[in-house]
Amino acid sequence: MKIAVTHCGEEEKQSVYLDWLRSFAPNAAWVTVAAPGTEEGLFGYHGLVLTGGGDVDPFFSKAEPAELVRACDRERDTFEFRLIGEAMKHRVPMLGICRGMQVVNVYFGGTLTADLVHDEHPDHETPSGRSGRTHTVEVYAATLLRSLTGAEEGTVNTYHHQAVKELGGGLAVSSCSEDGVPESLEWSEKEGKPFLLAVQWHPERMADRGNPFTTAVAEAFVRAVQLNAY
Repeated sequence: MKIAVTHCGEEEKQSVYLDWLRSFAPNAAWVTVAAPGTEEGLFGYHGLVLTGGGDVDPFFSKAEPAELVRACDRERDTFEFRLIGEAMKHRVPMLGICRGMQVVNVYFGGTLTADLVHDEHPDHETPSGRSGRTHTVEVYAATLLRSLTGAEEGTVNTYHHQAVKELGGGLAVSSCSEDGVPESLEWSEKEGKPFLLAVQWHPERMADRGNPFTTAVAEAFVRAVQLNAY
């Protein structure tokens, strides 16, 4: 079982993703991939994890005002869009985390907010060097996330200053924060599509491994990858 994990841009943080993922499937090959990547795309891979990192370029995300967008890497954006396209073509399960959720939304034609504080949502970004902020999310009924967690609400961490604005085609919001910011995405209609779950929080950084908003997310993705592999 071989899973592509996009490089988040920092080796220390990449190790946190990989350690978390390996704890749920220690015998799988979790392979870091990064732009420019290889021509074969996801050939030979059974799953795709889209990690966090810098903002999506406003050329793609339509985030305004553009001067509030940070640390863009258009090469990475283009590379990850290609991987999503490959995943759709070959029905490869996808898990998006933070920026990964935003990339998924933009790929399917959605847009992003440039900065949540600018849009009067101040309680989502955790300043560098400080312990992680947390907040409550409401999980909508009849969604994949509700079925996986079994919870109407839960507590998650928060490390982002951008968010989904206009929803991409074929996607549905399955949870939101108390102030109305979308916190997870999945398919609006799942038939004929690969597994997709994208979350705005960072499950790999959550110390409480009994929290279903970390364990259930990873376990569901691993199950989907196992089905794809075998």
